[in-house]
Amino acid sequence: MLFRGKPKSATLIHTLVGEWKADTLSGDVKGEITAIFNTDGSYLTRNQMEIRGVTANPVVQTGRYRVEPLDKQRFRLFTVDENGHALSTTVRTFVDSNTMVNEIGPITFHRVDSVERTLN
Repeated sequence: MLFRGKPKSATLIHTLVGEWKADTLSGDVKGEITAIFNTDGSYLTRNQMEIRGVTANPVVQTGRYRVEPLDKQRFRLFTVDENGHALSTTVRTFVDSNTMVNEIGPITFHRVDSVERTLN
């Protein structure tokens, strides 16, 4: 068996770019997360929560991201805010080109945009 090495970051970024949505539920808290990853390394996330039937103001974050490949489908996603402060590091997996799972939770994101993507 030949070892092909880690995939290139560019391949994972190509798959990541676009708009993603996830629904969350924890006790009395329902949420909807929208994440938009751009080709220039910028991102925007919007988290809308409903707590015991009351809708809270959405939380919006912007900043920069980078990916570190772990294997063909898994990668570590690093995010920093618009001031350069580290926000989070998560491990995510592409189930297919339109489904991404954040391993914490786990939270499943589905692609919103209609651009056809392929995993190489």
